[in-house]
Amino acid sequence: MEDLVLIDSIISGTIQPDSEYLEKQLQQISQKISAIIYQIIADKQRANACTFISPNCDSILAIKSSQLQGDIHKLISIIHPEDQKSFQDSLNFAIHSLQNWHWSGRLTLPNGELKWFQAISEIDQALTDKIIFNGILIPITNPKVHDVNSATNFHYLVENANDIIYSFDIQGIITYLSPQFTEVFGYPTSDLIGDSFFRFIHPHDLRKCYSFLNCLLKTGEKKLGLELRCQLKDKSFCWFKTNISPIKSQIGSIVGFQGIFHDISEYKLMENSLQQQTNILQMILDQMSEAVIVADEQEKFLVFNVVAKRMFGSGATNTKSQDWSQQYGLFLPDQVTPIAAQDLPLTRAVRGDTVDNQEMFVRHAQVPDGLWVLVSGRPLIDARGVLQGGVVVCRDITERKQAEADSSRLAAIVEFCEDAIISKTLDGVIISWNAGAEKLFGYQAQEVIGQPMTLLVPAECIDEEAQILKKLKRGEQVEHLETLRQRKDGTLIDISLTISPVLDTTGRIIGISKIARDISNRKQAQEALRQSEAQLRQQATALKNTLEEVKRMQTQLVQNEKMSSLGQLVAGVAHEINNPVNFIHGNLAHVQEYVQDLLGFVQLYQQYNPNLAPEIQAVADDIDLEFLQKDLPKILASMNLGTERIRQIVLSLRNFSRMDEAEFKAVDIHEGIDSTLLILQHRLKARPERPEIEIIKDYAALPLVECYAGQINQVFMNILTNSIDAIEERNANCTYKQIEKNPNQITIRTSVIDAVWVEVALRDNGVGIPQQIKHRIFDPFFTTKPIGKGTGMGMSISYQIVTERHGGKLECFSTPGVGTEFIIRIPLRQQRQP
Repeated sequence: MEDLVLIDSIISGTIQPDSEYLEKQLQQISQKISAIIYQIIADKQRANACTFISPNCDSILAIKSSQLQGDIHKLISIIHPEDQKSFQDSLNFAIHSLQNWHWSGRLTLPNGELKWFQAISEIDQALTDKIIFNGILIPITNPKVHDVNSATNFHYLVENANDIIYSFDIQGIITYLSPQFTEVFGYPTSDLIGDSFFRFIHPHDLRKCYSFLNCLLKTGEKKLGLELRCQLKDKSFCWFKTNISPIKSQIGSIVGFQGIFHDISEYKLMENSLQQQTNILQMILDQMSEAVIVADEQEKFLVFNVVAKRMFGSGATNTKSQDWSQQYGLFLPDQVTPIAAQDLPLTRAVRGDTVDNQEMFVRHAQVPDGLWVLVSGRPLIDARGVLQGGVVVCRDITERKQAEADSSRLAAIVEFCEDAIISKTLDGVIISWNAGAEKLFGYQAQEVIGQPMTLLVPAECIDEEAQILKKLKRGEQVEHLETLRQRKDGTLIDISLTISPVLDTTGRIIGISKIARDISNRKQAQEALRQSEAQLRQQATALKNTLEEVKRMQTQLVQNEKMSSLGQLVAGVAHEINNPVNFIHGNLAHVQEYVQDLLGFVQLYQQYNPNLAPEIQAVADDIDLEFLQKDLPKILASMNLGTERIRQIVLSLRNFSRMDEAEFKAVDIHEGIDSTLLILQHRLKARPERPEIEIIKDYAALPLVECYAGQINQVFMNILTNSIDAIEERNANCTYKQIEKNPNQITIRTSVIDAVWVEVALRDNGVGIPQQIKHRIFDPFFTTKPIGKGTGMGMSISYQIVTERHGGKLECFSTPGVGTEFIIRIPLRQQRQP
């Protein structure tokens, strides 16, 4: 052992004698142990080089040490091919697990002889990025004994284990994975060496895994039983249970971890299935209307469902049966005497007795008035016949007990009730008849008991009884059925029937109960009231219609007056502007002629007198005579264009107002549309926040149309104004560029439908009208605009002008987010009233 320590110290550099001393020491040691001394250098993944071979290699292997030093493959080259894999696998396992290395195998000597050797080495991690194996290679004289050493056996077990063996360093980087990993996870192990160990862990289990490893770092001891989910290559998750041990360096610090993954997915599935069954059982117990209590043979509660907690005021406790009556308020039917412990249903069931329908009274703080409980109990006996405890089922029968108490009171009430109370069999045979029935129908009890119920039913209602019987047999109740019945004297009476099925304790229908009340006086009062209400409703409807018509007419009159005043104003303004503008426009031609004469004279003067007097030249320069000669004709032409524009506007205003046309007149519809567009030009032109609204005209060749031109122009104005409002509302939510991509447009299309009708369609690409309000747009005072922006009369008046004044049609078609189209149809010729 001392020689091995010395060897390790010399090779690793701890002792650094001169080369002559080193060679002498190693020669002596190798001769003493008859073994080859070596050093192998590896990184964190694999062995790289054999850096030292002792000189006695020549005498043992007949190979000089210089031939084997260097690349690790020089050493591997003399290993028998069948043993090379075990050499590399065992060495890699030692690298990844940082364990001492052991290996045995055959080397091929230069003469072809095969010889068995055993490699034994200790690991040295003095360098942070390198792993050093210092050891000896010993000839094995008996291969059968040394054929497989402990490391090879261990490696064989690792490679063939059903569980997954793994290791990773302190940073979580995987350093080893056994072959079983590929079979379970689906990844080749070579692809994941050097990857993060935590990439496979389910996100919800990472915190648990970190905590487990932190605890292991603190204690430095092996830790068992971590259960977590890992993601497989197919993205599914599998449950594993793992034990993890620390990997320590020679100085005792933890440099990594190693462990075993055991697949527990099937166990987890069974556990989940069992939990689901438990949950289902608990849900069933909680959904039951009866209280269920289970206790073991030691009287310890095992089950105490929700109804039991509600019924007995508290849940399961550790008290014994002698305290149950006081704790849960359990009394005998006298409601005073507590039930003795040995007589409690659960105590009896635990003893092995069977309990059937035992009544007891329960009263405690949560139920101060108490409740009645019917209890049944059974002992719990396992398959071996051993008593394991008992179970009781408790049903609340408080209502039944109250019903029994109320039954006698009800009998008295029935007898003295003023209403007729009758019971009959399912076949319709009368079996009971109270005093109220005698008074209502005129029959004594002995006259009708045993008789069919049809005795009281008039011929016109005979089918009614069969229908009632069908409903009752289905368990349905008939309430307040108003019908006719016949008295003993043959007179008919109005009655209200409430009919209920009579059930036995099992819920089976065994009969029918009827309550009949005389409602003759009430029916007469109701009929009188109904007639009075009908008259009032008719009057109210007529008054409402009259008020609405008056209001509509008043609004229309106001609107007509406003339009008339506006027309007079427009006509007056147009007239007042027209005279001076015509005067100016007419004289501009003379002015242009005079100016041309003067300019011609000046040019002629300049031609024959090029050298002007200094005073004249100074004035010409001062007034820029040359510029005046060029610009003055342009100014006159611009003035002529401006006056012509004013004359057109005045003409459009006059055409729009049409104040001189109080009766039907054949007019050009296109002229009215163009006049309206001219007046609205200020709203159509471009603004800083939006481009102009484009008007697309699709005019057909229309004949002159008989109409009230001013009123039709008013319709065009109302529709176009609403179209502009709708487009501006759409623009409010769009940028300038967005509007340019989907430009604002109003399309006006005219056409002749046939020899009778002409059509004008005005379509915009505004916000559109929601379907739920589209049917109301022609209603008076209905508007979608904000308060103060619209009166709600524009479209209503337009509708009346088109339909009532002109006998035409006005229709609206709209799609929200796309736009709206109004279609006006009016006759080419109006029918004159005789």
